[in-house]
Amino acid sequence: MTVRAGTALLVLVVLFCLLTPMLSGYDPYLPDLEHALLPASTEHWLGTDQLGRDLLTRTATAGRTSLLFALAITTITTILGTLFGTVAGLAGGVPDQLLRLAATMALALPGLTLALALAGVLQPGYVTVLAALAPLGWVNCALVAHTATRRVASSDYVLAVRAIGASPLYLLRHTIGPHIAGPVLTVATADFARALIAVTSLSFLGIGLPPPETDWGGMVSEATPLLVATPRLAIVPALALAVTGLAVALVVDARHEPGQTPD
Repeated sequence: MTVRAGTALLVLVVLFCLLTPMLSGYDPYLPDLEHALLPASTEHWLGTDQLGRDLLTRTATAGRTSLLFALAITTITTILGTLFGTVAGLAGGVPDQLLRLAATMALALPGLTLALALAGVLQPGYVTVLAALAPLGWVNCALVAHTATRRVASSDYVLAVRAIGASPLYLLRHTIGPHIAGPVLTVATADFARALIAVTSLSFLGIGLPPPETDWGGMVSEATPLLVATPRLAIVPALALAVTGLAVALVVDARHEPGQTPD
């Protein structure tokens, strides 16, 4: 039930982010100073921001950007981590030692601090966010894929398949891959939440996407000067981020429950 609740909540968030900008009829980027800081009404369900933009539409648009960036980063790191982990786990020897060394070094580095430093040097933009967050994000997935691969590779079934001359590519695709998909997916789900928080953190600090593009972190940053006078400008995107994080956490926790199989 927990994974169903988390999945349903996450689907609702995704639908909100995708459909609201198309259905609302408001431009999330075009300023309208004559209607700035309007309270909630039938025309603007959550009111407008300091530039007169519909807050509901802008929150959904910002959420779409946040989710897409987190998904892109998670996809890249999951592919790299799974590739590194399975190859090293299956080959053993030097590749195995190199993976352990690289993982140890990566875990010792302050990932978000390095991302902030890199993003501060480069110009704000989509490529900068990806370059800042992707390089060290593969470690968790690689370690899990490596451990799972080593465990599966030592099973009698895989040893028998290797004894009859199966190639490493065949082993990875047909015997090892299906067995490690579950743990890798669980780690990827948790990495998605971490990537989402990292993306919004960069934008909150002003080194994410350049205006008028924004995400939830950028919206909170824009609303900071008006936090006392109009707190809803920061509360709405922060609440959207919290709900998304809760949905992902429910899915991850359900997959970690002993003796539970996700529905």
